[in-house]
Amino acid sequence: MLTGSVVFGDVVQISHVGGDVTVGLDRPPYRVIPVDSAPLSLSVSQARAQPSRLLLARHQVVPFTGRADTLNALAAWISGPEPVAALLVHGAGGQGKTRLAAEVAGRCSRAGWAVWKVSHTPTPMAGPAPLSRMELPGAAVLAIVDYADRWPASALLALLTHLQDLNTRANSQIRVLMLARSAGYWWPALADRADSDLGVDTNQLTLPPLAIDSDDDRTGLFTTAAAHFAAAMNVEDVGWPVPNLTGAGFTQVLAVHMAALATVDATRHRQEPPVRSDAISAYLLRREQTYWRELHTGTEALVQTPPEVMHRAVFTATLTGAQPRSDARQALTQAGFPASAEAADRIIDDHTVCYPPTGMSTVFEPLHPDRLGEDLLALSTPGHSHRGISNLERDWAPAAITGLLTPEGPQPPVWTPAAVTILVETAHRWPHISTSLLYPIIRRNPALAIAAGGTTLTRLAELPDVDQSALEAVEALLPHERHIDFDTAAAAITAVLTTRRLASITVPSARASLQLALGRRLAHAGDHEGALTADRAAVDVYRGLATTDPAAFEPNLARALTSYGNDLWKLGHQQEALAATREACEMHRRMAIANPTGHLPALPASLTNLGAMLSGLGLQREALAATEEAVAIHRELTQADPVTYLPALATSLDNLGVDLARSGEQEAALAAAEEAVEIYRRLAEAHPATHRPDLARSLSNLGMWRSSLGHREEALAATQEAVAMEQDLAIANPAAWLPSLAMSLTNLAADLSDMGRYEQALTVAEDSCATYRRLAAGRPSVYLRELSAALNNLGMTLAQLGRREEALAATEEAVAIRRDLAAANPTARLPDLAVSLSNLGIFLFRVGRREEALAATEEAVAIRRDLAAANPTAWLPDLTQSLTNLGGDLADLGRYDDALAISAEAARNSRRLADADPTAYLPDLALGMCAYARVRVAAGAELAEALPAIEEAVDIYEELFDQIPEAFSVALVGAYRTWIAVLEGLNRTEEAADIRRQLDEAGEAQE
Repeated sequence: MLTGSVVFGDVVQISHVGGDVTVGLDRPPYRVIPVDSAPLSLSVSQARAQPSRLLLARHQVVPFTGRADTLNALAAWISGPEPVAALLVHGAGGQGKTRLAAEVAGRCSRAGWAVWKVSHTPTPMAGPAPLSRMELPGAAVLAIVDYADRWPASALLALLTHLQDLNTRANSQIRVLMLARSAGYWWPALADRADSDLGVDTNQLTLPPLAIDSDDDRTGLFTTAAAHFAAAMNVEDVGWPVPNLTGAGFTQVLAVHMAALATVDATRHRQEPPVRSDAISAYLLRREQTYWRELHTGTEALVQTPPEVMHRAVFTATLTGAQPRSDARQALTQAGFPASAEAADRIIDDHTVCYPPTGMSTVFEPLHPDRLGEDLLALSTPGHSHRGISNLERDWAPAAITGLLTPEGPQPPVWTPAAVTILVETAHRWPHISTSLLYPIIRRNPALAIAAGGTTLTRLAELPDVDQSALEAVEALLPHERHIDFDTAAAAITAVLTTRRLASITVPSARASLQLALGRRLAHAGDHEGALTADRAAVDVYRGLATTDPAAFEPNLARALTSYGNDLWKLGHQQEALAATREACEMHRRMAIANPTGHLPALPASLTNLGAMLSGLGLQREALAATEEAVAIHRELTQADPVTYLPALATSLDNLGVDLARSGEQEAALAAAEEAVEIYRRLAEAHPATHRPDLARSLSNLGMWRSSLGHREEALAATQEAVAMEQDLAIANPAAWLPSLAMSLTNLAADLSDMGRYEQALTVAEDSCATYRRLAAGRPSVYLRELSAALNNLGMTLAQLGRREEALAATEEAVAIRRDLAAANPTARLPDLAVSLSNLGIFLFRVGRREEALAATEEAVAIRRDLAAANPTAWLPDLTQSLTNLGGDLADLGRYDDALAISAEAARNSRRLADADPTAYLPDLALGMCAYARVRVAAGAELAEALPAIEEAVDIYEELFDQIPEAFSVALVGAYRTWIAVLEGLNRTEEAADIRRQLDEAGEAQE
């Protein structure tokens, strides 16, 4: 057993699970290591030989100073009350983000926090996890995520999900400090998902340039840094001349430090110190050249590679980033080096002497810090037009970049993401990189930019005067539908292109089309307000055009209204959303009647949207009618073109099952769900990436409808399969799949409880509640209803385990939530309130609060009478259950006449339901008969009528007990005791004694 630890990697615990279990060993897309805040020592000889080392944060040559306001803001964030919080600190490269994080890490470590560094791993690494156990010395964790803007959104959300789970399970306070250069489209979209779907508090902090932060004086920073650099190189302090640091090139801490280092080193070599920022970079890069030459020509000749060749190797490694040796060899070949493996290995080994790798399994450590590496690429590449800089430009540089980004097979080279990312970052300061290399490469092969990932594409779109044709080449390859790792990039690129296109396009219909496309992209990225603005503009234009030419523009208007309605719905404007969607649906219907071939396919999708909104507003009859029509149309379309329309038919069938179940047509709901699952299973076998998520949702629904009809074993099997799939999906994309997984966990807990497996059900129910509580904290309007359902389920499970006070507390919370929801929307939410009130009455009764129990049960009965009067098929079962409970409460309070009348009504209803569907309602019939007999015993009424009722109940319970003993043992014992009481009341004492003896023997045997 592990205690005080967090386990990352291939460690699996399985308990309290019955049936088949699928275990996924997918590694998380990140690596976690403990942060060692102690500085890495550096000798005088090392510092003199390679001055750039003094700039690396890990050596901490210059103590951290200034940034008092920023540190105070970070301290307030760290000490805040939120259990889990993420903060983005962003600023330009060289702004001091890494040093700031190191300072915060040291303070947290000294305060007893566990401090971790989390790095993205684009591909799973072979062998055991790099670190499988993280010790937790305290109750708080600081996780530092560098280059957060280069992570895929799905990987960041997976990390936040796992840390959220750590907080839930270990009660550890979690702080996630993300560092990035930008906070563009990627951050608002990620923050929206983290807040709304995970309940993680998010915020951002701009690391201001030096001129803005009053505590950071450039001259003071320069002199302090120069003194420490001089000490590290054992150079006498001669009073270093301070260059003019007021220009834009010195707004970053690193730029000032580079100036100080160049000044100290140049003075040591009796040279004139450089003063311009570009000249300072060039000077430090020439010192790297000197370092390579001295290693090559020195008395020990530590490297065989000549300096010019080493220049090309460092240039190549800075582009590719750290790579396994085999990939480094290939990179050298594509960059124009000799093809022999022996020659490549010699260069790689010599490069490793110059730049030791930080990982055990990689070589080609790039030149650090990042700014210096970017300057190496820019100053080595002709075309920068910075005068006075010599001895760095190389005619081989463009060919090396182009060669590295020329695929030799169907897939881009493995280093493509790193190379394209650093070129994009370099282009933000060196425009010639973009115009002469980056844009032509992307125009020629936009798949390379796609391979770099969504965050790099977002940074590409943020380049000043970004090339339109390059963006358009990328745009053509972006996924048309939602994609978590490309949604923000697609929104950023589409926004730039739309702005430019609108500036040159005057045709109204073309402008509206652009707005509609932008709205879709913004909605996918989570910018619902932006999407609403764009879609409203499209609606306004198309409405005006459709007035004069309806045949040409009504289809566009209907499409725009559909998107506009979805935007309104997501932002909580439900009535406006319904109105827009109704209008769209009516247009689609008119057009389909006039031209079925051209317009019929659009109608069922519009009907599906309408049905979902009507159902959400509690207008169930209208919702069912819309969904049934959508299914009928999709059936017709599928017969003519199954490849195109079979997925849409399955979706419509799934929605139909939901609406049928809500309308009380359980058998029909089950049939629709089974057909949907059958279709999705076939589709998922052929295209698992596309349709496995649909299959999981459909299986979850199938489990619910099977359970409602008493098919317990089959229900459990379907729900377990859904949970297994959704757990895998939630690991890869937690924001999208945690809500579905939580719902399936709620269903699984209910299924396990129905099978009498209460301990297993409790574990699952608690997980479901914890997940929904996090989700509801971020987006209460969406997830409070689901949280109340999970709490309701948790209360029932706790009650089955005899934990009455806990069951009551969970149910009281569910009632409170549902009462508020019903007040806002009684049509849709009163049925939920009645469910929880019914349970509340039972649990209050069990803890002796009889008057309160009666009030809750009477309220549940009143609600359900109204519902059953309007739709007996849907609501008679629930009314019967509440009537049964009410009869018992009334009898217990001595109101026997009322109790007899109510229990007789409940028994009649139970009989009616069981006659219509024995499989589903025999347990309810047994419960109703048993309750009726108990009330007659309590009332001292004529018991001759009670005897056949209790005997029937015993017979039913015995049959059910034989099938599922765990679920019906308690009910059977209760029926036996009621039977004994009835027999004794009829003076049939010998029969009563015989049954009591059998009951006692059964109890002893069980013990």
